[in-house]
Amino acid sequence: MRIFSSLPVLLLFTVSIKAQGPVGSWKDHLSYCSALVVAIGPDEVYASTGSSLLIFNKKYSELRKVSKVQGLTETGISTIGWSEEREALIIAYQSTNIDIVSGNNIFNVPEIKKKYFPGKKEIYKIRTRGKYAYLAGSLGIIVLDIGKKEIYDTWKPGEEGTEVYDVAFDGTTIYAATNSGLYYSDLTIAGLAYSGNWFRINSFPNPLASFNTVGFLNKKVYVNLSSRSGTDTIFCLDNSHNVTIFSLQSGIKNFSIETYSEGFIVASGSMVRIYNTDGLLTSVISSYNSGSPDIAHAMAEGEDIWIADRSNGLIKYSISGNFTKLSLPGPYTNNVLFIVNASNKTYIAGGALDNAWNNQWRPLQIFIHENNTWQWQLSNDLHDPLRILPDPNNPDHFWVTTWGAGLLEYEKNTLVKKYDYTNSPLQTIIPDKPYTRICGIAMDRDRNIWITQTGVPGSIKVLKANNTWTQFPVTIDAPTIGDIIITSTGQKWIVLPRGFGLFVMDDNGTIDNFTDDRYKQMLIRDNDNKIISNVYSIAEDLEGNIWVGTDQGPAVYFNPSRIFDEDISAIRIKIPRNDGSGLADYMLGTEIISSIAIDGANRKWLGTYNSGAYLLSADGTTKLINYNEENSPLFSNMVVSIAIDGKTGEIWFGTSKGVVSVRGEATTGAEKFSSIYAFPNPVRENYEGVLTITGLMRNTSVKITDVSGNLVYKTISQGGQATWDLKTYTGERVSTGVYIILCASEDGEQTAVTKVLVIK
Repeated sequence: MRIFSSLPVLLLFTVSIKAQGPVGSWKDHLSYCSALVVAIGPDEVYASTGSSLLIFNKKYSELRKVSKVQGLTETGISTIGWSEEREALIIAYQSTNIDIVSGNNIFNVPEIKKKYFPGKKEIYKIRTRGKYAYLAGSLGIIVLDIGKKEIYDTWKPGEEGTEVYDVAFDGTTIYAATNSGLYYSDLTIAGLAYSGNWFRINSFPNPLASFNTVGFLNKKVYVNLSSRSGTDTIFCLDNSHNVTIFSLQSGIKNFSIETYSEGFIVASGSMVRIYNTDGLLTSVISSYNSGSPDIAHAMAEGEDIWIADRSNGLIKYSISGNFTKLSLPGPYTNNVLFIVNASNKTYIAGGALDNAWNNQWRPLQIFIHENNTWQWQLSNDLHDPLRILPDPNNPDHFWVTTWGAGLLEYEKNTLVKKYDYTNSPLQTIIPDKPYTRICGIAMDRDRNIWITQTGVPGSIKVLKANNTWTQFPVTIDAPTIGDIIITSTGQKWIVLPRGFGLFVMDDNGTIDNFTDDRYKQMLIRDNDNKIISNVYSIAEDLEGNIWVGTDQGPAVYFNPSRIFDEDISAIRIKIPRNDGSGLADYMLGTEIISSIAIDGANRKWLGTYNSGAYLLSADGTTKLINYNEENSPLFSNMVVSIAIDGKTGEIWFGTSKGVVSVRGEATTGAEKFSSIYAFPNPVRENYEGVLTITGLMRNTSVKITDVSGNLVYKTISQGGQATWDLKTYTGERVSTGVYIILCASEDGEQTAVTKVLVIK
C-alpha cells in the first residue's frame, strides 16, 4: 500500500483569456477555485464548480470554461454525469432543470423543473447506462432518455418521501441508496414506478439507515452508511446480500464511491482511498503539499486520479506522484456585495448582511480585476467588507469599510493601516468588542475621506488628506447609516436604510468649521405628494441630478441645490399606458432599486432585487434594456451592485450567484478627440456583430461614407463611443470596401477622421 501524505507542490495550470470583446458580448467572472463533482469523457474531463464547468482537454492539455455566458441554461449546477454510449454530458441544476451537452450543442430538458411536485425537488447524483441517464434525487429515480432528450420514467423505491442519493447496477439488478435503506430491483421488471416492485435489504445492523453512495464491482456491492456522528461505515454485500463491514474509520465522512476498470475509489473529505478489484487498499492521497484537502468527489481513469476539491478546485494526480491544479483566473469565491471600477481596475467586496443589517461574520474577501488577471485579499481575522474606495490618483491604493472591523487601508495589495476604536475617533457599539461599523465612504475634491458610522454618537467622520480626523457634531436619527455620495457641488447625500429615508448635509467647504453647516433629514415626497421611506441606492448623474433607488422604483431630485431652501419633491417618472385609459404608471414602480450606475451617455443602469437589471434613457422615460435570467446570461434576477468601466463601457453586474459583465455601447466621453479607432478592423465576412468607434467626445456626430463620399450611416455617440450595425438605411449589409468615419464634436469645433475595411 502506498500512502501519499507529502507530495510535490501543485502546478498552477491557467490559460489566457481573450481580450475585451465587441459591444454586446458577455464575460463571466466566476470562481474556478472550487470543484464539487467530476465526470470523465474520452477526450475531456469535466468539473462542476457549482456555477459553471471547468473542462480539461486531455489530448491538448487545454483548459476552458463553460458557463451561462457560453450557453448553459442556468448557473446553479447540482451534479453532472457522462454518458459513454451517447457521448454526452448530462447536467442537473439545483432547480432540477436538465441540460444535455453533446459536441458543440446544448439541449435543454425542462420537464422536471416545470412540473409541480409537493415538497422537496432536488437531484443528487447522475449515473448513466446504455441510452439512459438515471437521476437520483428527492423524487426517486428519474430516467432520462438521452437520445430522445425526454423523461422516460420515474421510479419509486421505498415508501412515499424516500429520497434516493445514488444508484448502481449489477447486470440486470439496480441498487438504490436512500435515506431509508438500500433497495434493489430487477431492471427487467415492468413498472418500477411502483414501490412494491422494490425490495429493501434487511441484513444491515440498521436496515432503515441512510446510505448516501453505492458502487458495484467484481460481484460485490459497496455501500456507505452516512452517520450523523461523523464516522461513516462502508459495507460490502455479496451475491446473497450477506453484509460485512468493509471500512470503518473514526471521524471519516465518505462522499462518493466510484468504480473503474482497475478497482474503485472512495472520496472522504480529507483523503482519497484507492482499492483494486479485490477490495485491497493500494494507495491513499491525504495531502497535496499545498493546502489541506477538502475533497467532494473523485474518479479514476487508468493511471490518473481526478479530484474535485471544494477549496482547491480540480486536481489531477498521476501515478508518478505528480499533482496538477487546473484553474482559471477569477475571484476566490462568487460572493459579491459591492462593485466599483476605477483606473481600469474593478474592485469587488465579497461581504454580506441580512435584511436587518446584522453581521454575517463572513471572512474578508476583496477581489481585484485588472487586464484579465485577478488578485485577492483574504483574511479570517477580518470580516464583513461592505464598500471599497479606490484612490483616483493611485490604482494600487484603496480603502475598505467593514461592518465591525473598522476602516482598512491597502497599498500594493498589503494592509497598511486598520482604523478602529483603538487608534481613531471611530467607535464601537459594544465597548472593547469588534463592532466598529462603517458602510458609506467617499472622497471629496480635496482628498478628504468621508465615512458614515452606525450606532454611535457622531454619524459622519472624515479622515482628512493630512491623516488627521474630523468628527461632525451630528448624530443621525436612524438605526443604520448607509452609503454616502459627494455631489459635484459638494453636498453630501446619505442613504438611511430600513425606512428612514435620506440625510443631506452641506459643510460649505469649511470642513473644520461646524457653525456654517446645514443638515436635512427627510423621507422622499414625490410629485404626487406620496411619501416613500425605504431607500436602497443613490447616484448623481452627469447633469447633477440625484437619482434615488427606492422600493417603489427610481426617484429623481432635479433641483438638489435647493434642497435646504425649500421642501422640494422627488420626481417619479410616469409612463403612459397608451391603452385609451389616460392613465400612467410609475417607471419600475413595483421594483426595489438596489443599485444605480450612470454610463458615459448619462443613461441609468438600475439593479433590482427581483427582475434583473434595467437600462433607462438619460431622462429616465424609456426602458432601453432589461437583462434578466430568462433573456440573457445574467446569473440571477437579484442584482446587488452595478459598476461601469468608463474607458471600455463594460457593465459589471454583481448578482446573488456571482459576477458577470457585458460590453456596453457607452463610454466616458473624452475632452478632445484622441486615439480614435474602429474595431474590429478589418471587418471579416463572417462577423455578425456591430462596428464600434471609440475615443470620441460626448454627443459626437458620426457620419460614415463610402470612398466616393456617399452617406451610408449617421448617428450620435453614446458618451465616447458609437456603433454601426454595418448596414445601409435599406437594411442591407454594406458592400466590400473602405468606409470613411467622420466625427465632429457637439459644438462643431473639433473634428476627426478614421477608416475601416469591410469585407462582405
